[in-house]
Amino acid sequence: MLPAGLGFIQLCADRRFHRRTMKAFEELAGLEPDGYWIEAQPGGAPSWSDATPAVGLAYELGVTHMAWAAHGDECLGYPLLSDDTLREMVAETARRRASELPAATHYGLFAHADEVELVIKIESSDVKIGL
Repeated sequence: MLPAGLGFIQLCADRRFHRRTMKAFEELAGLEPDGYWIEAQPGGAPSWSDATPAVGLAYELGVTHMAWAAHGDECLGYPLLSDDTLREMVAETARRRASELPAATHYGLFAHADEVELVIKIESSDVKIGL
């Protein structure tokens, strides 16, 4: 049996931001460093158009916190996009995943400079299916 309060985060693999983003998720969700699964690639959460097998597995295992993250300051996954555009892509990804995976609380995180910004938080009770 899995412990209560597990999480999942999908983020960019950029070495400059991944650990800082993970720590912010831990703090926001009240998770231990080994209390969640991660999935990373250049471009972060917005770079996946569909939920991946890892997302589905974590959700089926009952995660209660899911984070969707990206960063600014020249993301190599999206080298021509502005920080504002990437930030909005994170929010849109979080909204889409929350409608697909309504039993979890969803966080949209955007790292830049020396901070990680909470762009959006969607409580499981706030999810409107099909919107």
